[in-house]
Amino acid sequence: MTIKSLSLITATLLLTTNINAAEDIGEITVVSANKTEQSINETTSNVTVITAEDIEEKGYQTVAQAINTTAGIQVANSGGLGQPTSFFVRGMDSGNVLVLLDGMRLNDPSTTNGTALLDALTTNNIEQIEIIKGGSSSIWGSNASAGVINIITKQPKEGVHGSLALSYGSYNTRGVDADLSYKDEKLSAQVLGSYLKTDGFSALAPRDAEADGYENKNGNVKLGYAFNENNKLSLSYNRYKTKTQYDDSYSIDQANDTYSHATSDQKNYALDYDFSLDKFSALFHAGKGEYEREYFTTGFYGDGVNVYKATLKEYSLINKYDYSVGKIVLGLEYKDIDGFNQYNDFPESQAAYTNKAIYISNIYNINENTMLETNLRYDSYDAFDNKTSYKIGLKHDHTFMEGFTTSANYYTSYDAPSSYQLANTAFGTFLNPSYTKGFDVSASYKKYLTITYFNNKIEDTIDYDYINYGYYNVSGKSRFSGLELTGNYSPLEHLLFSANYTHLIDFEKEDGTDLPRRAKDTLNASVNYYMDNHMHFSIDAQYIGDRIDTDGGFPIAADVPTGNYTLWNLNFSTKIAEDLDLNIHARNIFDKEYQSVYGYATEGASLYAKIKYSF
Repeated sequence: MTIKSLSLITATLLLTTNINAAEDIGEITVVSANKTEQSINETTSNVTVITAEDIEEKGYQTVAQAINTTAGIQVANSGGLGQPTSFFVRGMDSGNVLVLLDGMRLNDPSTTNGTALLDALTTNNIEQIEIIKGGSSSIWGSNASAGVINIITKQPKEGVHGSLALSYGSYNTRGVDADLSYKDEKLSAQVLGSYLKTDGFSALAPRDAEADGYENKNGNVKLGYAFNENNKLSLSYNRYKTKTQYDDSYSIDQANDTYSHATSDQKNYALDYDFSLDKFSALFHAGKGEYEREYFTTGFYGDGVNVYKATLKEYSLINKYDYSVGKIVLGLEYKDIDGFNQYNDFPESQAAYTNKAIYISNIYNINENTMLETNLRYDSYDAFDNKTSYKIGLKHDHTFMEGFTTSANYYTSYDAPSSYQLANTAFGTFLNPSYTKGFDVSASYKKYLTITYFNNKIEDTIDYDYINYGYYNVSGKSRFSGLELTGNYSPLEHLLFSANYTHLIDFEKEDGTDLPRRAKDTLNASVNYYMDNHMHFSIDAQYIGDRIDTDGGFPIAADVPTGNYTLWNLNFSTKIAEDLDLNIHARNIFDKEYQSVYGYATEGASLYAKIKYSF
């Protein structure tokens, strides 16, 4: 068992205490805080780690499902598997969240807000998901104003290892996952593949209308070679291909639309060279992302196709030096981003820009109980204004009460326009990045309770002008603030209660009105029981409080309520044999009828099973 949804300032206590654990996974390391590997307690940032064990125990099929029960994160689904997914971190939009796969950027520049498409990211090859909440542009640059989600795939172990998993469940959902790896002192190699297909249910309500199926193919290849203990080279390749049936809102019979479908093909390549000598290390990274999506639509004016393409090339050099009371990191980066949209027929150069950046990060241990973290970054763009971002963080372990820790962070961040937005500006408009100023304050007592208050203000938000048919920078400030509470309690040796609660105080636009699809209150609770024979039971519940969406009416859209419901899930896992594992998951066991996005259907009572052989 591993502990999920940990605040940074309680993570070390929880992990080393090994509460009711079936196995001790040891200290968790992360790389998202300042782009270098470090212990989870070596940063002032709020960090959550979701491990492969968590994913198996809860039966998460996609990254969107995995992050949905994390404090401060909400997910809204426009249908079942493979349908568009919106997610919000501390109330902020998904375009404000940088999503990475082994350090490679997954945010698609051709989307309307530069978001990553979490609906296409399956969990089968994942080792852990690192989530940093709070402005992180001072390390990562654009698209990190709300935080960073870094997905790390499985790593090869010494010798030859592999696994094969078969899954089946409701809506004729079936899947196959396989991996094979080899590692010795010099060479490492790994191949991972997964296939997921479902008949699904109707994307548009009602759920029992014409079903909208989904197919996902994913492959991942890693090669590594250690020339010696100081010089290492690695190559990575990842590819997602999907096909999704959906319901076009402009079709004549919307919920029974049998034609509309979409395909996507995303490729990511990376080369990393790692050099280390005593207390110094340097990492050279070269990466490329290729994004392509096609939407085949039907409607009153006949059938059509929209094509979206983008390419991102990036190069970076990260230098780290460990000194007696801390660590300093100096990074240099270059990105080249280009986009294309066949539907609007704009030239690729119109949606292209380059980004050069330099940043420095310093972690300084003032004494054995106090840590100071400072980051400073400068980004230069050729298509819009340059930006400077920074962070100051402080963490302190209080001696007057053992186990009581406080931390605080103040940061600035920004989000550059996406390629799509650049190519679709309102008439006479010149787009600039939006800019965020924010802070968070946390207090924690041992493993039992963590409380965090956050506050963010965004100026120059990029929005769509329906009168001038294009994107522009909105004057004024949007505001986001709230509270996060996370707790864990173990009254018995094998029993663990865990819960988190998020309350959004402010989630308002520049005009003072509330933004849609954000729940004011969210509560996640779980009861887990671990037996000595590697058997696990859990009951999970999620409560969604008041939430408003719009009905899409024209010319004036009306507000409609979509919240105030509770979902219940059951999970069971056990070892059938030494190398054979069985997982069974029952979702929405009371068959609750609800909508997270108005007008779109959601999953009813369903059951899924997975059997996995490992060697």
